[in-house]
Amino acid sequence: MYQVSRNTYQRGLSLMEVVISMGVLIALFALYTAALNTMAASKKLRYQNLAYHVANKKMEELRGTAFGLLPSSGSISDAMLSQIPSGDGSFAAADYPAFSGLKEITVTVTWTEGSTPKQVQLKTLAGSGGINP
Repeated sequence: MYQVSRNTYQRGLSLMEVVISMGVLIALFALYTAALNTMAASKKLRYQNLAYHVANKKMEELRGTAFGLLPSSGSISDAMLSQIPSGDGSFAAADYPAFSGLKEITVTVTWTEGSTPKQVQLKTLAGSGGINP
């Protein structure tokens, strides 16, 4: 009969060590995946935020223009558009159908995320009597 003493060196890992190692690896993988998703989401929000600021800046510029001098349409040239992938902007001012003496101003900023087109659009009304007639 052969007996193994308790002091014999055993090679390899115990089942508990393997389970703990797998748990640690899974936790690290989950953290890594969450970090990647967070970075992608913050990039999307950055583009949307830039587009909103460009549109808002143009809207305020048009609201400061005299009613009779409002152009009917045009493009937006802003340095921030270059920070947005395929960023482009335009505006239009058309007579508001429900009331005379009002124009509806629409400012649109478009861009592309991957292959998906995105846009931010702001609308307001401008009156011939100004903001405080």
